[in-house]
Amino acid sequence: MQRHIGGRYLRQHDRQSESRGSGRTIAAARWMRVQGSGHRAQRRVPLVVGAVALTSIVLALIPAVAAQAGVSNSRGGCVTANGVKIKANPQVCKGLAFYRGKTMSLINIASIGGPFYNVLVAEQPYLEQYLGLAGANITGITTGNSIPGQDLLAHATPDGLTIGVLNTLNDVSLLLTNTPGINFSPSRLAYLDATGPSASPLITTPNSGYSSWAQVYAACKAGTLKMLTQSSGTANTELRVWFGALGCRPQWVSGYSSLSIEFTGLLRGDGPIGDINLSTSCSSLQAHQTIALAVSSVPPLGTNCRAFLTSVPTWKLMAQQYGKTRAQRALWKILLTLNSASGTPTVTQTAVAGYKIEALRAALQWTAAQTGYKTAMYGFGLNPLYGNPVVAKTNYINLTKNAGPIACYIQATC
Repeated sequence: MQRHIGGRYLRQHDRQSESRGSGRTIAAARWMRVQGSGHRAQRRVPLVVGAVALTSIVLALIPAVAAQAGVSNSRGGCVTANGVKIKANPQVCKGLAFYRGKTMSLINIASIGGPFYNVLVAEQPYLEQYLGLAGANITGITTGNSIPGQDLLAHATPDGLTIGVLNTLNDVSLLLTNTPGINFSPSRLAYLDATGPSASPLITTPNSGYSSWAQVYAACKAGTLKMLTQSSGTANTELRVWFGALGCRPQWVSGYSSLSIEFTGLLRGDGPIGDINLSTSCSSLQAHQTIALAVSSVPPLGTNCRAFLTSVPTWKLMAQQYGKTRAQRALWKILLTLNSASGTPTVTQTAVAGYKIEALRAALQWTAAQTGYKTAMYGFGLNPLYGNPVVAKTNYINLTKNAGPIACYIQATC
């Protein structure tokens, strides 16, 4: 298992993205000789003037060629397959030329219909449009723990034609607890973007005996609270740290290999309460099969099922109410940091050529701005907010460095 987290992997493909944000451009003047009338004379004339005029003539003659994805003009710009103009970015233009007509694989790392799968479903048609792909096929691991799927993604051929998503908080918890069997390091992957923080509601069934957060908190303090949980996973990581910050330890009903299986257990009555992400629990809230008692954070306007979460307490409010001592405040701060990193990053292999990574990043940033993509994400109960890939990777690395104090809560040893 790769334990070392080195800054060079972040810098390798992110330096160019960061420098573009500075707004600096490099101008170069080239010169040519021209003959004077009647005698040999030399004048220096900027070639760029002639180039602009020549380009205008060429584009007038062959406009169809100029509209092809990845074809550059004299100023270093190009257009995407669906007509988006790219200004002075030769890396992206080169990447667009590569991707046109290719077929990509989007690696699903968990259950079909789950939050990781749904992110790929939302991204798929827009990647095809922007890059001019022949197709983008969702494949990979379709059930169970996300580790095999992420392992498959990390070790795919680094040709730029295989991307996928990470289960960030699950990976953090497994690394913090030294769980064996992880054959990749998320810090060694090239991040392309990230989604916004996901809402994770604490839910129960109507006949559980719980109807408010106050009842849950009282039972937790009394030591009588039973809660469903996985042995690993994003929801499990957040849930155990959450109740550790509250200073109580529920009786865990565990052994579920995936969130969808845990959710099925909740509905059949294996236990009264579970922490089930909104992407999975939304339909049950709409059908009144479940009731929301609390939530990590209220999702943005437009999110499906948001109305069920606006009147229940959030972690931010709880941090203010229950974070009395310095130690308690420190734990709540880590929990809120976990929530901020609970979005889903899209990644590819670090060894992929830089120009391909830049084209993929441009495609996903454009995707995040599209109304259809946002609508699909809101419908899945997911947050479509665009996350800068450099920031997303830095946040992950910082979590693995600074979240050590929560390991014992994840393992239920403190």
